Amino acid sequence: DADDRYDSLGKTSKQHTSSRSLTSSLFTDPTLATSGSSSGGDPERGEGRSSGIDAPAMEHKMSGFMLAVLIFFTMSGGPIGVEPSIRAAGNLYAIIGFAVMPFLWALPEVLITTELGLRYPCASGGVRWCEEAFGPKAGLLVGYLGWISGVANNATLPVLFLQYVLNQFYPHLYDDINALLRYGILVGITLLLTIVNYRGVEIVGKVLLFVLVISMAPFLIMVIMGIPQVNTDRWLQTPNGETETFNDDMLDLSQSGWFPWQYAAGIALRPFTNNLYWCYNGFDQGGHYSNSVTKDVFKRGMAGAFFLTCSSYLVPVLIATGASNLSQSEWTAGAFATAATEIGGKWLGNWMVVGAGLSLMALFFGEMSADSLQLMGMAELGQVPSIFATKSQYNTPTVSV
Repeated sequence: DADDRYDSLGKTSKQHTSSRSLTSSLFTDPTLATSGSSSGGDPERGEGRSSGIDAPAMEHKMSGFMLAVLIFFTMSGGPIGVEPSIRAAGNLYAIIGFAVMPFLWALPEVLITTELGLRYPCASGGVRWCEEAFGPKAGLLVGYLGWISGVANNATLPVLFLQYVLNQFYPHLYDDINALLRYGILVGITLLLTIVNYRGVEIVGKVLLFVLVISMAPFLIMVIMGIPQVNTDRWLQTPNGETETFNDDMLDLSQSGWFPWQYAAGIALRPFTNNLYWCYNGFDQGGHYSNSVTKDVFKRGMAGAFFLTCSSYLVPVLIATGASNLSQSEWTAGAFATAATEIGGKWLGNWMVVGAGLSLMALFFGEMSADSLQLMGMAELGQVPSIFATKSQYNTPTVSV
């Protein structure tokens, strides 16, 4: 149905009243401005910058839930990684942080992404929006920095996965593995995951659905088994002042720095706020899929990613802090597996460790998918050579991948 497809910027069929609430962008058509694009011209008459840019570039048969999972693994991947917040702030303030941060940061980002993704659907996502607001140079800068950041981050994931496997199953090889062999394994892992991405977003989505079940099931079981064991008094525990050094980021809080408020009510502010921001930032990555699916699927995908991400943080934190005896200083990497072992047994803790390893690979899939779409979108905008817009028989951006 034509109504289920995005109108291009140059072929907008109707304008929406500006009085509609921004919140409705998750569930209804977005507010559309009546002004032309930054390059001049009236979009109602098809004037302005390359009207074909915002037309759907690829059509993928994804459901809203599959898109939500894809965005979830692009910017989150589950509760593993929230431990520094509890270590920095204690149970009470960490719970408050994970309950409040979605509305202070995540929801506005989701609404903005949904609004702009529907108004300017383009595989480049935020690059297109920045160009519309500030011009091509600003868009190119945003695209370059964002792409470099994504690729550099993605390159670490196979390394972390290999380290995880060696540490968990072959500890005797962790420090003694041959450097050339290690490099060959990393190249093999990267190529294998890249081939899966090359086969298309639908394949990636199905793989991520499988990983979602395997990696999140132990947390769901921990929640179910832990509810009867919850002692609500543990939720009220405030910082005890024992934690001064964070090995995760080598931040020694006993040393003075330029930040004037290292502690507030016992909370180590820098690692606490940094971790909360890290957990909830990245929903703008969903903009890369804005012209790959129907507008209804895009809205459901963004809304689903928001609820999936927020619940995967807050609910496990509530159960793990309320049903286990972990102290504030014990919330380091692997604390969830320790809590799961205490709540459900060693088998549950081991399952959680395996799920954490699989989540690293899922994050690779999601990040590569978003990065390659962004590069393809930048090629369509004329910011990088057009060869990066070349598509394979699977409708994927071959050179960009």
